[in-house]
Amino acid sequence: MRLNFSRLTLFPRGKFPVLSATILMLAVTLQAAAQDKYLTHYEKSGYNKTPRYAQTVEYAKLLDEASPLINMVSIGISPQGREIPVLILDRDGLKSPEAIRAKGRVVILAEASIHAGEPDGKDAGLMLLRDIAIGGKNRELLENVSLLFIPIINVDGHEDFGTHYRINQNGPEVVGARFTAQKYNMNRDFIKADAPETRALLQLYSKWMPELFIDIHVTNGADFQYVSTYGLDHCGFLAPAMLEWSKNIFEKQLKAGMASEGYPIFPYFEFNSYTNPGAGVLPDNFPPQYSNGYASANNRIGLLVENHIYKPYKERVTSAYNIIKHSMKILGENHTSLKKAAAQADQYISSESFRRDSLPLMFSHDRKVSEEVDFLAWKEKTVTSDLTGAQWTYSDRTAPVTIKMPMFVSYKADLKIKLPEAYIIPQEQIETVALLDVHGIRYQKLEKDTQFEVETYRFINPKWSQFPYEGRFTLAIDYTVQKEKVDFRKGDIIVYTSQPKAKIIAHMLEPKSPTSLVSWGFYNNWARPSTEFWIRLNYMEVKGREMLAKDPALKAEFEQKKASDPAFAKDPNAILQYFMGKVRQNVEPNVNRYPVARLL
Repeated sequence: MRLNFSRLTLFPRGKFPVLSATILMLAVTLQAAAQDKYLTHYEKSGYNKTPRYAQTVEYAKLLDEASPLINMVSIGISPQGREIPVLILDRDGLKSPEAIRAKGRVVILAEASIHAGEPDGKDAGLMLLRDIAIGGKNRELLENVSLLFIPIINVDGHEDFGTHYRINQNGPEVVGARFTAQKYNMNRDFIKADAPETRALLQLYSKWMPELFIDIHVTNGADFQYVSTYGLDHCGFLAPAMLEWSKNIFEKQLKAGMASEGYPIFPYFEFNSYTNPGAGVLPDNFPPQYSNGYASANNRIGLLVENHIYKPYKERVTSAYNIIKHSMKILGENHTSLKKAAAQADQYISSESFRRDSLPLMFSHDRKVSEEVDFLAWKEKTVTSDLTGAQWTYSDRTAPVTIKMPMFVSYKADLKIKLPEAYIIPQEQIETVALLDVHGIRYQKLEKDTQFEVETYRFINPKWSQFPYEGRFTLAIDYTVQKEKVDFRKGDIIVYTSQPKAKIIAHMLEPKSPTSLVSWGFYNNWARPSTEFWIRLNYMEVKGREMLAKDPALKAEFEQKKASDPAFAKDPNAILQYFMGKVRQNVEPNVNRYPVARLL
């Protein structure tokens, strides 16, 4: 029902007062009902409940239908059959990166519920989209910025709903699980991409290449006054132009904007000493298996938001809301310099001058440079516990205190490698080749069988983790480096490093990287070849004699080994294995050679 006030009859004062009052009450009621229609489940529940998946999708559809500024699309289907929704907020209702980029806008991608027990960003983002697109609030933010918002990326984990998760978290009342239905932790999965949900997210990322990627979490650790801490690259995973823009423009303005809202923020950190917090803090840095580290390795800014687990849910959601809002404001007001910095970063990472230098795959704190900061903490209180009888130290949240302490801001580059001109990947390495597409990495295929002189790695001394980590037995391995002539086949893959994703390529393919495919166990069959062999070990009693008779050099080597290694000389099985190894080396000369070669 719609009331047309232009057609209402105006009665003289004092006439028909009941009727006019009724009409006014009806108008107010209808207006209130319209406003109530767009209240989120979180708001209706008194700010301490978060909606289930179906309720979230229903509300997202409501926004899509109500506003031409919002388009809801699906980026994939989870293993349990749930669509993964994305809301695209654009001032012209555009929904493709090409159309939006043609308007000169920059893009923010914000995701929530990657750890589904930490849903703060979901409720914050839905309200922000509603306020802008339907309420008309802060519409100016859309002048130069478009926002992609994923309310739930871990959709299956989200529906593993219960009160037993996150028991020390101060709301909401019931939340989902940290892991996906397949027990993957998506925020360790950004290189190996085991989870289908991760692959969907990475394909979206590569399609849009957002200037800023925001990933919203909740902490598990220390107690302090801040509602939100944040993670940004401070060490150099980012290309120089973007690192400078992030530090000097984005980080400074975000901190100032959040302070103006009454929500000061502080870098996500570790204590230099957990027995002496005053000894300083170390801002965390993030390799690219993490969301914000992945953005950095793509020459784009990654912002990790870590809301504080003990703060009330309403405070955490409000803080996340303001972080997204201020991020939009900063990028919009500085879109020209941001686009210039991103273009410079891509050009530099693709250049020959970048490949001339060594690429650090990791960074660590060297504690050489620090700056004094004011850290907003609580006084500690120690009492005798009436539960255990022990001394119990806890934060007194009625006693705020500001502690001056050092924050260590210098880093050293670790695990340096020299990038080759290209990597060559045999086409049968189908898992690796598939990941090139997931990450949006450009490659070519050999048009004919070709022999190349390449640099190869040959694996030695493999050591696997005792227990699986993130679903995989991780591998630590040594290797030798040598030049060899290797035959490659038509259809094999050449990945040139003269492209903006050179760092992602290196983190995938260089065994030294702690998040490489080798480290994640993709190449176990080359690290330790199958023990199955078609010759019985006891046949080496025959073959060993034959080999010694035909090869004087082998005989000399064998005698020298016995002389220098008494344990070997007294171990019949080890002696037979020695000859078995020689046979196998002859039959399978490349069994320990990493199949991915480096073209120099």
